[in-house]
Amino acid sequence: MTQTPDLPPKSYVVTAKPDLADMHFVHHTGCPVLPDTTLVPLGAFCGSVPAVEVAHRRFEAVQACALCCPDGREIADEAA
Repeated sequence: MTQTPDLPPKSYVVTAKPDLADMHFVHHTGCPVLPDTTLVPLGAFCGSVPAVEVAHRRFEAVQACALCCPDGREIADEAA
């Protein structure tokens, strides 16, 4: 049985202003499509699911970036 090493935590942010559909997006700070807008720090996590949960405490309409946070998209869809 092969064990996978624990991944180091990544820093996550959420867009401060919603897009045209009133949605805020969660990204990790190394995302290649990180927007050039005001971002709210969420903290460092080993995956995007906890980051999306924290973002939901601040904003009602939250979506995880499809590129850098695919695992967080499921939880965002469930919360909607």
